Amino acid sequence: MPKGTRKSKSFYIDTNIALDYLTGRNRQTVLVLGKLKDKGWKCVSSSFLAMEMADYKKDSLFVIDKAIEKKWEMRKIIRATDKKDLRRGDFEKVYEWFNEFKQDYKNIDLYDFLKNSDDWQLAQAISFNSNLSAPDAIHLASAMLGSRASYCQVLITHDELLSKEGKRIIQDNKLSGKLKIMSVAEVKEKFFKK
Repeated sequence: MPKGTRKSKSFYIDTNIALDYLTGRNRQTVLVLGKLKDKGWKCVSSSFLAMEMADYKKDSLFVIDKAIEKKWEMRKIIRATDKKDLRRGDFEKVYEWFNEFKQDYKNIDLYDFLKNSDDWQLAQAISFNSNLSAPDAIHLASAMLGSRASYCQVLITHDELLSKEGKRIIQDNKLSGKLKIMSVAEVKEKFFKK
């Protein structure tokens, strides 16, 4: 690389980060993702992020638009969340909501990092050998595969367990030089401190 040329940064976004941005529930996340976009630094994630975000929105629609509207008590809402009765119009709202995220934050590309049985074996090995949930194992495996293919160098998450377990797994897989796990605050401190 010629002297004076800086390598562009790229970041893998966990679902909780995307939800923070879209819902505005964490101002620091919104600001940091905006700064990544302004710098022209790319963000990527697994296509699985779209499905997790759809689940979040369906739960929200059910709880807010259906259960509360019916004046259900909280225990009944919690028990009934797995028995949603959403309709076509609700699913269209979910799709529109996710497209709103993609239109608003055009700086993210979704990839199917788990393409073959070896890739899925990595996710399964992570799941069987850690305290991570299946979704977190999928995201960590995706970020690891993405880092090997130069799609990302940093996985951004607020999930403390994913961060702790992920750092150990990354080190065990000899990827410490290719992939770091950071919180939004750590990204802000490292890349945007002034």
